[in-house]
Amino acid sequence: MHLVAVLALGALAGLGASALLLAQSNAPASDPFAARGARFLERYCAECHAGDEPKGEFSIAAAAAQPLAALDDWRELRRELQSRRMPPRKALQPAEEERAAFLTELEGFLARNAPPVDPGTVTLRRLNRNEYRCSVRDLCGVEFEAHAHLPPDEVGYGFDSIADVLSMPDILFERYVDAAQSIAERAILVFDPANPPTRRFADAELLHTDKFMPRNGSWSLYSNGFVGAKFEVPQRADYLLRVRAWAQQAGTEPARLEFRLDERAVAEHDVLAEKSAPEAYETRVTLEPGLRRFEAWFVNDFYLPDEPDKARRDRNLYVEQLELVGPLDAPLETAFQRKLLAGERTAREVIGELARRAWRRPVSRAEVDALEALSPEAATREERVRAALEALLCSPHFLFRVEQDPPEAAPGSVRALNGFEVATRLSYFVWSSAPDDELLAAAESGALAEPSGRARELERLLRDPRASELTRNFASQWLQLRQLEHVTPDAQRFAGFDDALRHSMRAETELLFECVLRERRPLSDLIDPDFTFLDERLARHYGLEGVSGPRHERVRLDPVQRAVRGGLLQQASVLTVTSNPTRTSPVKRGKWVLETLLGAPPLAPQPGVDSLDESSAAARSASLRERLARHRADPACAVCHDRMDNLGFALEHYDPIGRWRTQSDGFAIDASGEFEDGQPFDGAELLEQRLARDPAFVRCVLEKLAIYALGRGLAPADGAALDAAQARLGPDPTLVDVLHAVVELDAFRMRTVPAR
Repeated sequence: MHLVAVLALGALAGLGASALLLAQSNAPASDPFAARGARFLERYCAECHAGDEPKGEFSIAAAAAQPLAALDDWRELRRELQSRRMPPRKALQPAEEERAAFLTELEGFLARNAPPVDPGTVTLRRLNRNEYRCSVRDLCGVEFEAHAHLPPDEVGYGFDSIADVLSMPDILFERYVDAAQSIAERAILVFDPANPPTRRFADAELLHTDKFMPRNGSWSLYSNGFVGAKFEVPQRADYLLRVRAWAQQAGTEPARLEFRLDERAVAEHDVLAEKSAPEAYETRVTLEPGLRRFEAWFVNDFYLPDEPDKARRDRNLYVEQLELVGPLDAPLETAFQRKLLAGERTAREVIGELARRAWRRPVSRAEVDALEALSPEAATREERVRAALEALLCSPHFLFRVEQDPPEAAPGSVRALNGFEVATRLSYFVWSSAPDDELLAAAESGALAEPSGRARELERLLRDPRASELTRNFASQWLQLRQLEHVTPDAQRFAGFDDALRHSMRAETELLFECVLRERRPLSDLIDPDFTFLDERLARHYGLEGVSGPRHERVRLDPVQRAVRGGLLQQASVLTVTSNPTRTSPVKRGKWVLETLLGAPPLAPQPGVDSLDESSAAARSASLRERLARHRADPACAVCHDRMDNLGFALEHYDPIGRWRTQSDGFAIDASGEFEDGQPFDGAELLEQRLARDPAFVRCVLEKLAIYALGRGLAPADGAALDAAQARLGPDPTLVDVLHAVVELDAFRMRTVPAR
């Protein structure tokens, strides 16, 4: 059984028993680990892992046939010994010098048996929708609402950047084709007085009166209110504001539609169209540069329930589409277009540059020929570039991160990635976007083949504002913050919980991560800092004074405040995500600590194991802690819950939405427990201090970042490289140090050539 699973079962002592086999079978007699390791493990482990029913499902006899096949187990064993989770607290404990000597021999054994370099192969990797959005923004300056037009991406190993699950069904490719056309039209404006540009606002872009929702292709305005949109105007020009609508009539006058521009009425229309034949209502306006707001208002609602004719009782307006048409009277260029087409360069030259940036590699003459041939001979330069951009954006070379092995590369061989492939991995790791011109230049010069060149470019990428994508994408998924959007605390018990508080909770955690990243702070500051980020709403929620206004500000915590607030385990975002709608869940909170901070998720519940009694009678009869203790009395439950619940109880002073409390359902809170080595704790403060110093936390962050960067799960061959990286990092590295370590992994810079 794999070490992590055994760890979750609580049978830590048995994980290294394979070393005993090593001594007993084919290990070289001269290897000091074989003899010394065997003696250590026989004394402290074999008692639990021999016989017909070895604990933790690890049997020394069963492992005897393959004594060298458990290198991952040895690495995990080292972590368990270093953190003193092994041997279990109630078992015979080695003296410190014995433990240290064994660890020294274990390090040597692992070094001597390190597997050959195998960086693995990443499946052809599609851009997820956030990477697509960022790439489009940085390539051509268009803010594309990817979340409105593209479906959610599948998740693997906790992230939506995993190549194996980023599939491309036909219907999704069709959406990319439609998106490419829309983006190209917005990026390169071609003036045609007979067919001016038309922008249709998607439902997800629309502003509206809160109670209105789209249904069957229309927005039903069943009372006075509006639907509208914001948009950017680059320069002064004439436009048409257009609304496609129909109405249900009642009373003595027709439904009335009012156009408002920046909250000022500019036109009014009587809507006589019926459902079977909606009509377009429009007005011409001159728009000044800047952000504008257009709203379509229903202004004469009518309802007469006593009207004998049911069809005439209720007047409603139905809006099917909002459009912005124009400019009508003058050529218009986007900022991207002006920069791209500046000077006298030919369309071919521009297309070649654009293709190199979009496809993140050099392009051939034949590829540029094909892109240029998409337009007729009579096409203008703008039309040629727009047609090429549309093709570029729906090409597999843009939608996928292609790493093409040379034809002469032998299957199973290991090759270094070329500069452009390394540049692409770097930029999507940090920015979730394509390489910029400077990074592409570094790729072309060969600078990225050297550690100094990679380090220099990584530092430059981290200084850029786009590095905040690490917070929005990596941290939000690693810490499970995205789930906060879907939690629904019981409205009666927690009436103060709303979307504004939800937003404040998430912002606190993201700002902490951003601070640790930008200020090059140690990883331990994520768990045990002496500051946090609060706005007035969240400070009031926590019972802290001195914070006013809607903006989050950095708040220094005194020792008393620090004992209950600051780190990840004391933040309302995490505490809310790991709770049930009506009560806290020590189980969920303990599980979150194990899998998110320590990289040791518990096993899935065994079939047939009863869940906790949630009845009202049970809640009145005993505290949650007492009821969970009964639950753990079942050995089938105890194997996972002993450790998991123990960690979760440390957070019981926080209610389901993260407020401090001393009682729950009439019972006093008991937040005490013991660490594996017997050290007692009471509450979150000591737990955070312990976790912040645990090497398993550093290893967990290193592994999570590696998974996110590589786009795949970790393989056994990755273990030795991660060991070496962690050893170089030391006990309390900065987050930036860990990012550099990931970039220098063989698996980040190389790939194994797959079988053809």
